[in-house]
Amino acid sequence: MKTLTCNNCGGALQIENQFIRTITCPFCSTNYLVSGSDTLDPTGQSASLANYPSRLQVGMPGTLRGRSFTVLGRIRYQYAEGYWDEWQIGWTDGAPPDWLEEDEGYWTLYRRERVKGAIPAYDQVRVGGTMQVNAYNVFVTEKRRAKVSGSEGQFASVFPLQGDFGYVQGGADNRSVSVNYWQDEIELSVGDDLEHHELILK
Repeated sequence: MKTLTCNNCGGALQIENQFIRTITCPFCSTNYLVSGSDTLDPTGQSASLANYPSRLQVGMPGTLRGRSFTVLGRIRYQYAEGYWDEWQIGWTDGAPPDWLEEDEGYWTLYRRERVKGAIPAYDQVRVGGTMQVNAYNVFVTEKRRAKVSGSEGQFASVFPLQGDFGYVQGGADNRSVSVNYWQDEIELSVGDDLEHHELILK
């Protein structure tokens, strides 16, 4: 663990995981890119998150399918009809962090995968159709535009603070597949739906 100082308010920022690339100051909500061993690169201001009920909190330890983790951060995405939260979790066994998506009481464990080939453009994707993503033949169930509405904690990813982005969700081989169309890259995540009892919090 290392400690950096917020350039905006002077608060102490403790980096909890070796994979962290983004951190939100818990005191003033300023977002930073972690750009080196002892420096911060300010990226902008993030809205504070309303404290909606959830089983998780930043800093909370737990186990998932027998693996121990600590909650590193939360990011909220807003779309026209509502919102969903994604929680960054850091594994205590040293593996790269993954994401727990919380949406209307349902949980999905997502792991980022590298895009290995061409993916259809966002405008070409249709709900009810299929799209080829890596080795997955994805049946598309949702297509929307969203934006980041707030964050807390720290993350192994860099997310957009301004503007909106397109995202597509669907299923393939009994797994959930999510594709985010950021401004300058396409991000692929593949997930497993979780049963309530599989997420154990301490």
